[in-house]
Amino acid sequence: NDPTHDHSHSHGHSKTSTNTLGITNFVYKKDRPFDAIRLLGVLNSWPIPIKDELDLELLKEAQEEGYSLSGRSVATKETNPFVGVLRSKGFCWMAPTKWVGARDDVWRHNTAMYWSHAGKHFGISTAGKWWGTITKDQMKLLFRGNEKEYERIVKEDFVSEEFGDRRQEIVFIGASLDEAAIIEALDKCLCTDEEMEYYRQEVINFEQTTRTAPVFKKSDPVSPDNDGGPSLFDVGGTDNIDANIRGD
Repeated sequence: NDPTHDHSHSHGHSKTSTNTLGITNFVYKKDRPFDAIRLLGVLNSWPIPIKDELDLELLKEAQEEGYSLSGRSVATKETNPFVGVLRSKGFCWMAPTKWVGARDDVWRHNTAMYWSHAGKHFGISTAGKWWGTITKDQMKLLFRGNEKEYERIVKEDFVSEEFGDRRQEIVFIGASLDEAAIIEALDKCLCTDEEMEYYRQEVINFEQTTRTAPVFKKSDPVSPDNDGGPSLFDVGGTDNIDANIRGD
């Protein structure tokens, strides 16, 4: 796919091989949530492929020279750190935009979001609740007989004592990726120190209002009385966020 422009002018050169371009990958991992509005701004500017066939030579040219958006003159060139990204997937943590009242999205605090992008297709959907929504003692109950898996999750996925496994963990795969530029763009979408202080206070308020609610219901996938095994609360179709996003 050509994630850049239509390139109506002809090309006499051959397509560049994947070895020449350098297909690489890296994992973006952070321990604070995205601000949803800033992230949406980045995603709205994501270069979308307009061809069904991957032309690596055009991709390389777009990275080096910029690309033309549909409806603009060829002289108007755009640059974007995500232009070389062919595939990205993983889990992300979104800060609520409204903690109380009508149409609140406080559920974002406890809900992992699954980030999935390939070519023209991009989506962020719910992926179950973070393990950090329950205590480690409660987790141990779920992993009775499978303590090694519990230890692996705590070691690899828990990024802070404060928020548990809530995190950004997204793998990017592409041609000649500008890792530093991608990280910089996404870092600008993370909550600032000031926003994190507000976040912490809202978490306290939220937990105070829900403290009397039972942690487990018998119908919950993670209830100790449920024989369904150690999965996360099912929120939107994927009931375990601890998937192998690297594909190894």
